Amino acid sequence: MELKHSNTVIIVTGGPGTGKSYAARRIQEAFPGLSILSYDEIKEYEWDRFGFDNGIQKDRVNRFALEEFYLTLQKMMWQQKSILIEYPFNQRHKEQLLELIHASGYHGVTVLLHGDWKIIYERGLTRNRTDNRHPGHLTTSYHKETGISSENLMPDAVPTYAEFRADIDQKNYNIQIGKTIAVDVTDFSKVDFEKILGKIAEM
Repeated sequence: MELKHSNTVIIVTGGPGTGKSYAARRIQEAFPGLSILSYDEIKEYEWDRFGFDNGIQKDRVNRFALEEFYLTLQKMMWQQKSILIEYPFNQRHKEQLLELIHASGYHGVTVLLHGDWKIIYERGLTRNRTDNRHPGHLTTSYHKETGISSENLMPDAVPTYAEFRADIDQKNYNIQIGKTIAVDVTDFSKVDFEKILGKIAEM
């Protein structure tokens, strides 16, 4: 499949556990000309590079990684690449993303993943236990050189359901940049990706 406009940025967003990385892979497979930029991958690289001893240090590294993400996105736009970004982008990211998109003459498409938040939360807990997730997502103290294993990890950064739900409401992932495609991912087996990909091509 081909995009209607080559200077397009597709934004895959939604709360934690909604399957953004999986959805991004499906979209990239359908549009092989897309270049993927993941804020999480940049964050994980910087976690390994600097490490952190507490939540304040972790937030500092995260802010540094976010600045690196925006600079990389800007460079990709200068290079006129078709871009796909995925992360829980929310209202606090909207203004800067819009500014970059408009300044670069790009077209935005937002793929918003949502659903039954209780089911998504439980799915996220299962992912934390079974997936090979970077330890930095689960803890407020991490240094790569310590070689923390999943057995020794203290997952003190995993929220309760009440905290998770409050965070979802506060952040509001419905950023509505360009055309928005809302996808209910409560049951991934029922998601019609062919229909979603068709909508992206039309946009």
